Amino acid sequence: LVLKPTDSAGTDGVKLCHNYEEAKDHFDALFEVEAVNGGYNTEVLCQEFLRGKEYVVDTVSRDGEHKTMAVWVYDKRPANGAAFVYFGMLPVDSGSTE
Repeated sequence: LVLKPTDSAGTDGVKLCHNYEEAKDHFDALFEVEAVNGGYNTEVLCQEFLRGKEYVVDTVSRDGEHKTMAVWVYDKRPANGAAFVYFGMLPVDSGSTE
């Protein structure tokens, strides 16, 4: 289970929790700390953790016609005690089968 504050930015406060106790502790802690944007968390989003690559698809639409402009894959790695930290995005070649 991934917990993330809805009132923050980036990976601030995002945590991969492996059991109920860890999730409950992190849930409670998110309401006690100041977020990187200077505010305080008022909501927490709980998401299923899916293993694999995470993609970004840039599109543009006009008059009902949609075009894909670019596809990117996130470069995420464990760092500073977090399960995943965004290091950047890498472009996916248009000829790739990925």
